[in-house]
Amino acid sequence: MVIVKGKKMRKDTFIQESFEEIEKELEFLDLKPYSGQIISCRLRMVADKCGNEEANKLIDELGLELLGWKKVKGK
Repeated sequence: MVIVKGKKMRKDTFIQESFEEIEKELEFLDLKPYSGQIISCRLRMVADKCGNEEANKLIDELGLELLGWKKVKGK
């Protein structure tokens, strides 16, 4: 369980919602202001709440390294 905005949420649900939000923002990358920052913030939230490994999985699944995002190293 992770806590997001004061609500308890299952870890897998949070990761799935993060995937969907990032995927949606990718459509607007470089077209709408702040889309890149929104993606980075969401990845940071996943890393903080679920671990770097989960954030790195999202980077792989969404092909974010090709767009300039780097995998998080460490624990």
